[in-house]
Amino acid sequence: MTIVLRAGIVTLRPFQPEDFSTVWAEETRDRGEFESPWAVDDERAKERVRARIEHSGSWRQDRVLDLGVEVDGAIVGDVQARRDLDYAPPGIFDLGVGLFGGSRGRGFGTTVLELITSFLFHEERAGRVQLSTDVDNAAMRRAAERAGFTLEGTMRGFWQVPGAAARDYALYARTRADDEAARLSASE
Repeated sequence: MTIVLRAGIVTLRPFQPEDFSTVWAEETRDRGEFESPWAVDDERAKERVRARIEHSGSWRQDRVLDLGVEVDGAIVGDVQARRDLDYAPPGIFDLGVGLFGGSRGRGFGTTVLELITSFLFHEERAGRVQLSTDVDNAAMRRAAERAGFTLEGTMRGFWQVPGAAARDYALYARTRADDEAARLSASE
């Protein structure tokens, strides 16, 4: 089953082969303190990106769902949902959202989180959806809060950056009870 989710001008869809150059350029761009772990000249990293694109749109055997974020016909980011049964009980999903430079700060992150979270609760029977982000990533933190996620705490020294001090990450979550309460409140 291929997954496509829409709200307004935002579409979460499988990547297309022609998206590779945009995704690769963004994955390897210097992101300052939110630096990507990809090495620009690493052929294995290129192959990982190609594989993500090729297998996007449905759950992979490694329990990962990759979707591109499209706005007005252009790819502007990606979202990944992960369910790792090796460390978490069934029904727990982790999210990763990456918006490309010019698309940040325009409200798309909130819409992406709302779309993927709704899908996970209603179609995949999630009990909990969580995400983490650098404590200094104010835009993603606002997006998470606007999408109904609750700050649960700080994971100290979580993101290891070669040659620099480890970065702290904020952990956010939304539970099935949160989702049901929000739906009841919206229907009143």
